[in-house]
Formats: sequence, structure tokens, C-alpha cells
Amino acid sequence: MRKVSLITIALIISIVFGIGSAFAVIGLPTANFSGNAQTTAATANDPGSLSLVNAVVSKVNYLNGSSAIANGTGESIIGKTVTIAGATRTGNETFTNAVITVSDGSFVYFSATLSNILFVTDGLKWYLNKDLDINNPATLNLTNVVLNTETAHPSQYISELQSIMGTNNTLGMKMILLLISGTLAGNSSSDIFTGLIDGTPETVNAPSEARSMGFWKTHDAERNAFINIAVSLSNLFDSANDLNFYLSMQGKKSMLEKAKQQLAALMLNVASSLSLSTQLDAGELEILQLINPAYGTGATVGDAVTEIENAILSNTHLEHAKDLGDEINNRAEHSG
Repeated sequence: MRKVSLITIALIISIVFGIGSAFAVIGLPTANFSGNAQTTAATANDPGSLSLVNAVVSKVNYLNGSSAIANGTGESIIGKTVTIAGATRTGNETFTNAVITVSDGSFVYFSATLSNILFVTDGLKWYLNKDLDINNPATLNLTNVVLNTETAHPSQYISELQSIMGTNNTLGMKMILLLISGTLAGNSSSDIFTGLIDGTPETVNAPSEARSMGFWKTHDAERNAFINIAVSLSNLFDSANDLNFYLSMQGKKSMLEKAKQQLAALMLNVASSLSLSTQLDAGELEILQLINPAYGTGATVGDAVTEIENAILSNTHLEHAKDLGDEINNRAEHSG
């Protein structure tokens, strides 16, 4: 079982609101948000809860395809607070109905009742309303939607949403959570990896195959998208800064540093596209056996990660550990 006991939890949240019934429209205006989230454990005096903390709208995307990351003429919702309140724990992965709002503390731009807060997992991520479909009423879990904008609080985003919704007040919400430490069943603090209101989440496409250490050093968006997952899957790197430090090292390096650099890239590959259960090819297996001859046919990328980490922690077989990481990270080139 790969670790995990980091103080910080990373949470991937994708929130998707879609209008149901006759008002279902593809390409609704969207709003991205960022910040933090928390869950608390049940105690004798408190059932526990789910909430967002310091979450704010960071970007709005309009129907005409344009977007804004700062307020201006006709828009004031950016930087306003996004909250989930009243989500009381009813089980390890379930919470009572809650209220989600976007406000400046006094003026409320958006509010709705969030129902059916049930999370399911695929082993890595946690999903709320995974199969949201704006054309499927069964997946619409937001009711009592209220939208507000006025002269003192203008919002093109809210105005566009009002025009599309008409008198309909039912929407859908979807969340995707990635826990780096802690457990959904207990206390946790988290970073919002991705937050979105309305529409289809903006995502960074995962590489379709393992990529070299050089790729991860030079592709900032891809690296930043998967670095927290990579840290959570590693027994060696303590933080994103720690992994970034070794990945980005330049100039003359010790063999230990070279091994850590290749491991950093390998963990990014595992986080993005390379399953730990992937079977090693003949060349990779040959290097693995130089570190630990007990392995045979059927050895996996997970086995390689374990032995590379063990070599680094024990300061033995460092050159073989570096070579094994390099071989796996460049497996696409070798196979092509």
C-alpha cells in the first residue's frame, strides 16, 4: 500500500452546473474558482461537515467564447467567495443537503440547494454526481437556484445564465476530489485543484504515454497539473516543492541526485498516464534485477518505483536506480 500521510490534502473539484428540461443548453457561461476545502470528522458532539474555505471565483467564461480573470465594466463576480454551508456528515462519504453560494459577504450573486451529496471512488479520485448530464433530470442535484445582479454588482456571467434559465430553477453539480492525505471519512484540509461552475471543465490533457525527464522539466502546465498526485504516490518526496527541486536540477549532479531526478519524472508519469500495474519490458526488467534479482517476468512499474525508492533511501544501487527510472521514462522512444 503506497503511503499517505502528508499534512496537506489536495482536492480536485470540478463543479459543473447544467440546466435541465427544456432549458438544457450546451456551452453555458462558466465560472472557475480556486481556494481550499475542508472536511471534519464526526465526534460525540459534532457529526462532521464538508465546506469550502477561502474559495473565490477566479475566471468567468462567456457565451461568445471570451473570458475574464479580472473585474471590469459589466463584471464584478471575480474574486467573490464561493461557499458550501450546512453539509453535515451522515456517513463516511455522505453529507446532508447544503447551500452553495457566491457572494461578497452581503450581496449574493448565486445560491442553490445541493442535494444527494454522495461520493464514490475509482481508487484515486472521489466523485460527486459523476454522470451529470444536463439533459438527464435524474442527475440534476441543484434546486431552488437564485441568481442576482444589479447596477452596483454587475455580472455578465449571471445575466447570461439568467437569460438561458428563464423561470427554470434546477441545475446540476459535479465534483471530482483528489485526496493527497487524510481521508474523506475524517478531518482534512485541501487545495481546490480545479473548480468550475456551469459547463465542461477546462482540463490539462494527460500525456498518453510515459514522458522523459526533459519533458516534465519544460512543460509547466502538465507538470503542475499532476505534481500533487505524484507527491501523494511517492514515499520519498515530501511536497511539490521537493519534487520540483530535484526534477529541475541543472549542472553537475551526484548519482543520488540523478536517481532522484529520474524518480521525480517517473512519479509524474505514474500520476498522469502510467499505471503502477504496467508490466515492465525486457530491458526495464533487466535493470530491475540488477537492483533486486528476486524479480522475474511479471514485475511492474510499481515494483520498479519501490526498488528505486529503496535504493535511494539506502544509498545503494544508485546508478541502477537512475538507469531504471530513465529507461521507463523513455519507454515510448525505445518502443518506437
